Amino acid sequence: MTRISQGWVGSDVEARIAAHIHAWEKFKPLRNTRRLETYPFVAISREFGCEALPLAGQLVELLNERCHPSIPWVSYDRELLDKVAEELHIQRAILEMLDANRREEMSKLFDTIINHKVADALVVRKLAEVIRTLAVHGHAVLVGRGSSLVTQDLRNGMHIRLVAPRTWRVHTIATVRDLSLREAEKVVEEGEKQRLRYIDTFFVLDSQQPFLPDLVIDNSRFNLVQIAEIVFGALGSRFGETLVSA
Repeated sequence: MTRISQGWVGSDVEARIAAHIHAWEKFKPLRNTRRLETYPFVAISREFGCEALPLAGQLVELLNERCHPSIPWVSYDRELLDKVAEELHIQRAILEMLDANRREEMSKLFDTIINHKVADALVVRKLAEVIRTLAVHGHAVLVGRGSSLVTQDLRNGMHIRLVAPRTWRVHTIATVRDLSLREAEKVVEEGEKQRLRYIDTFFVLDSQQPFLPDLVIDNSRFNLVQIAEIVFGALGSRFGETLVSA
């Protein structure tokens, strides 16, 4: 692991979030010249059993090593995002990075795509606000919790979808968790149900205009290093010098 990545991938999740916020705070005086939605972010969704979390870590390390950004890239997985949902002071610190106009635009969007009639809708909405704020500022790799849905319209994003045959995903879960194939099959089945339940419960989707990711990659055909290189190449093609100028 490189020196630059060690400071951003630690066990203290709150410290990681605080460090990212602090880095952005230093650039507040430059907002007039550094427009929001300039610097890219990546949102990763996946079929249950695909390697989204290790891919996020691999991609962050690759971006920090090669691009040397002033504000390092940080991955936000389920653990980090759930931490944000639990800690009001962290939510507030992140949301304060947006001005009033941006917050109003975001509120109007979420009025249409988040189901406000269900229990815990407020928690999901607050989490969505944090995810979108991180995406607007860029240099974040976001995994799960509807990240792709709440950032789908942002022009500075690269949306990745990991897929794989079910048998591959079952074998992967069995290996990673030291389970029998029958046990792993049950884990995959339940994981798929929970993921669909989360989306179906909290989000209002337009069947006439389905969200389509930028890249769909078969996790069974490429290893993590190869997938990270594919995504890095796509980021470079789309964002060019922006990828290395921040």
